Amino acid sequence: MARANIPTWLPLDRWAIQIGLHPLHFNQLYHTSLAKVTSVCSDVWFQWDWQGADHISRESLAQAIQDAERMIAEYVGYHLLPDWVEDERVRTARPRRTELFLPTPYNARGMYKSVESRYGHVLSGGVRAKILIGAGAVANGAALTDVDHDGWNETVTIAVVTSVTDPDEVHVYYPGYGGDDKWEVRPIDVTISAGIATITFKRWQLVSHEQLDRMGAGALDATVDANFEATVDVYRLYTDPQTQVYLTWEQDPANACGCGSSTCYACTHGYQTGCLSVRDKRLGMLTYIPAEWDSNAQNFNQADLVVCREPDYLRLWYYSGWQNPDPREAMPWTHLDPYWERAVARLACALLDRDICSCNNAERFVEFWRTDLSRVEGSVRFQATTQAQLENPFGATRGGVYAWKLCNAEGRRLGR
Repeated sequence: MARANIPTWLPLDRWAIQIGLHPLHFNQLYHTSLAKVTSVCSDVWFQWDWQGADHISRESLAQAIQDAERMIAEYVGYHLLPDWVEDERVRTARPRRTELFLPTPYNARGMYKSVESRYGHVLSGGVRAKILIGAGAVANGAALTDVDHDGWNETVTIAVVTSVTDPDEVHVYYPGYGGDDKWEVRPIDVTISAGIATITFKRWQLVSHEQLDRMGAGALDATVDANFEATVDVYRLYTDPQTQVYLTWEQDPANACGCGSSTCYACTHGYQTGCLSVRDKRLGMLTYIPAEWDSNAQNFNQADLVVCREPDYLRLWYYSGWQNPDPREAMPWTHLDPYWERAVARLACALLDRDICSCNNAERFVEFWRTDLSRVEGSVRFQATTQAQLENPFGATRGGVYAWKLCNAEGRRLGR
């Protein structure tokens, strides 16, 4: 599998598709009749740079992809794919007169006040949670089919019994790693019917973990079963709503409003649990309500403030990010929007600090997006560009300018 220790929203296999790499070669595999290794410096990619000193590894690629994703996310103001934010600190509104406190969390209309989260497109409050659905699900033998009739069984199909109803919550991992995100199999397709989750993905995503980190790594024969994992673990990855916000108070030296007694000991902050309500999803405007979680009813019960003034700041836990708007997409919270795939893939090419060594088409693709458009030959600029394009925050490479243009398309960037 094209995996890495560095988490990315764009699966590495999808990046390979964007630039035209053969999926077997990208996953350290070859097939004697379908995907031979013919390049002078070897078409196959390895996990680490030290395994193939003449070209970049999947780990270094993952770092470039993550850097590209973070640059774009910070610029547009939201995650490119729904993800969890943990313990974000937000200061509440303060009165203009600095010596005063606000007594309640209500606004002039008598509604709860709102705060703006750091990232927009908020879906809900809550924390990341993961539970096992099925361990050791068969991913070999009878589970393999030749969907495209090319003579090689490349498609893996797994069926597991589950009470989960949302396909976006079903995730697949290498066996024996306890659902560690570093070993997630991505991308996958999931359909759920009558309590059965049917999962499909490609066999080249299950290269044996023993082969990925070995010394003297070489190209692996795709026709040898021992070069692949025989089972996988299936988990439910979801949002647990019971932790959403802590209303927090600074120490009150006069002990006039409770913070300094049972709710706030010396040299500590007082806090109270609460829940979040999304007032404006796109802009990330949230209301905060003091409340206690009822584990039996699985909901929040509203409560009174434990301190007789509005909290000084909030600690937020929430789930937010862009979802693929295509109504035909069955897993919009798991599959990255192709619009952002293109932006991330090309910007990542521009951020690579080493050459790739693969087929000529892929090499030319990467070099095209790494081209510095600010380069001057004599008195003539190498490429025709505007000053705004050259000064964009992603850099003057062709990939940086391309990503910047996509970010500034109408409706893509939040006006903050």
